[in-house]
Amino acid sequence: MPEARDRIPSRLLDLAERLTPAVYVVSAAVVVVGAVAGFGGLDTVAKAPVARADAGQVVAGKQLDVSVEDAWLADGFDPYFEPEPGNRFLAVRAVITNVSDTPVSTVDDNVLVEGLEGTAGEPQADQVIRLGESSSSPVLQPFVEQEVVLLWEIPASERQEGSRITVRVLDKTLREGFLFDASWSDPMVTAEIPLTLGDRGLQYVTRDEVTP
Repeated sequence: MPEARDRIPSRLLDLAERLTPAVYVVSAAVVVVGAVAGFGGLDTVAKAPVARADAGQVVAGKQLDVSVEDAWLADGFDPYFEPEPGNRFLAVRAVITNVSDTPVSTVDDNVLVEGLEGTAGEPQADQVIRLGESSSSPVLQPFVEQEVVLLWEIPASERQEGSRITVRVLDKTLREGFLFDASWSDPMVTAEIPLTLGDRGLQYVTRDEVTP
C-alpha cells in the first residue's frame, strides 16, 4: 500500500487539474480587458458624441425636442421672481416639446449651463417658468410645444453682459420598471449651444417681450 507521503503529490495533481481551466479563463479575461482598455475601447464605448447646435436649432431627443433661443442677465423676472440682494438671474429661454407619450413634470436637468450652479450648489436651474403663465415647475403634456425660461440665481459679479456661455441639452432613456412604473433617467449630453449673454436689467419680461 502507498505510503501517506506518496499520496500527497497525487492529491495535489488532481487539485491542479481541476483548477487549471478556471485559471485559464480568468487569465484570458484579464488579457482581453487589458487589451481593450489599452486601446481606449472601454471609454470609447461609454461616451457618445456631443453635437454643436446653433441658437434656435431644434435638438431632437427621445423624450424632448429642445430649441435653446437666447440667454440674458436680469434683476428680476415677472413681479413674482426676484433674486436675493447682491444676486442676479441668468435666464435661458427654450422652446420644448414633449415627444414622449407621458407628461413630463420637470425639465431642469434637460437644459444646463456649463460651469454654472444654482443656489443649491447643483447644476439644475433654480426655477423653470412657463412663459405666459408665470408658473414654475410646469408639467409638459405630450406633443405640446411650450416656451419656458430657466433661471439660475448667481452672484452679480459672476457673469457680465457679453460673456459667452455654453448651454447643454440632455436627453434621457426610458427605463422599464419591474416593480415600479417606467421612468426617464440617465441624462446624457447630446448637444451644446454657444450663446452670448444679454442684459435686461430690472425689466420684467413677458412672453411678447422675449419672442422675436
